[in-house]
Amino acid sequence: MTTYAFIGAGKMCEAILKALLQKGYIDPFDVILSDINSGRLEEMSEKYKVRVVTSNRTAVQEGDVIVLAVKPQNHPEVLTEIKDLVDSNKVVISIAMGKSTESIESYLADDAQVIRVMPNTPALVAASISSISYGKKVSMEAKELAKGLFSQLGEVVEVEEKMQDEVGTISSCGPAYFYLMVESLADAGVRIGLDRALATKIATETMIGSGLMIRETGLHPAQLRDMVTSPGGTTIAALEALEDGGFRASIYKAIQAALKRAREM
Repeated sequence: MTTYAFIGAGKMCEAILKALLQKGYIDPFDVILSDINSGRLEEMSEKYKVRVVTSNRTAVQEGDVIVLAVKPQNHPEVLTEIKDLVDSNKVVISIAMGKSTESIESYLADDAQVIRVMPNTPALVAASISSISYGKKVSMEAKELAKGLFSQLGEVVEVEEKMQDEVGTISSCGPAYFYLMVESLADAGVRIGLDRALATKIATETMIGSGLMIRETGLHPAQLRDMVTSPGGTTIAALEALEDGGFRASIYKAIQAALKRAREM
């Protein structure tokens, strides 16, 4: 029996935990959750029937797989607190943006098994994309464990550690970009006379369907864009307006800003 200790009970922790429990991949009795917020722990305990503690050390002592779900700025404090409890038999999985496996290993014993995974919040509906990379001492068994765990949340891709922050600026931050796009389309719909609920539904389903088209057809996005862009038509007029407004350049700048911030953490 494997015990999973979640350090930090925030939204991403809940997204992961919910998906794993709903799929029956882990049992509530095999989970121990720690956080400094006792109110949040009580909420999680009631909702998911998992065991909760206010001591990170207790959670780590009892856990076989340690999921570090705390904010990047809290890493030094938490890792210093638990470092003497992490031996080679435990697997440490971090989901923090901007914190490399090397930086985590620097707090722990030389033989510590450290894995870094960047999931995203669509894990709540088992539609995550998780990028995974490995520290220096990770066994094949631990790699398969981590991949199996996060595959329950959606797709998993293995990436080089040096590219994790770059991937995260799209995958981890990406849902916010999508929501902003849907919100903007819905606002525009209201502006031209559509009902708010109808505009939001149309925008949402259009975006989801378009994403599925990319995945299912395997065609380049530009090819699919051309399929709906008739000469002299409405779509090319709209695309011209987007380019005039710096749409593509704004995306470039957003990704660069996210990457800069990740490296500051």
